[in-house]
Amino acid sequence: MDLDPHTLQQIIRRIEQQMRCPQCGKRVPVDFTSVRLMGDDFLLLQLKCDTCDAFIVLHATLQGGERLAHKLDSTVNASSELHLKDHELKMLREAISQSDGSFEQLFKKYGGKDEGASRADTRIV
Repeated sequence: MDLDPHTLQQIIRRIEQQMRCPQCGKRVPVDFTSVRLMGDDFLLLQLKCDTCDAFIVLHATLQGGERLAHKLDSTVNASSELHLKDHELKMLREAISQSDGSFEQLFKKYGGKDEGASRADTRIV
């Protein structure tokens, strides 16, 4: 999706005004780096609550997205837009394999250096 930076900033600002952490209810910061994937009519954002350290994946549907960008070929799916290099894809597959498919283990092994920080329980029940 080809959005100009001003339009994308407006969308992000609007999301930030409405976004609350589902775990603690506090506001969650949203910026350009939160956007992980863009499609014709959606954004996929990865957010982190500064209060309780909860990680949030947000799928935002854009109303009127068909007017913002050209339509993709119907045979292309969202994952086709990732454009990972071959060596990056190989590293990702190896890391997932070494973690037995567990994202929890993957993030523990390759996550940030804030192991001492308090982490809230983010399991889905």
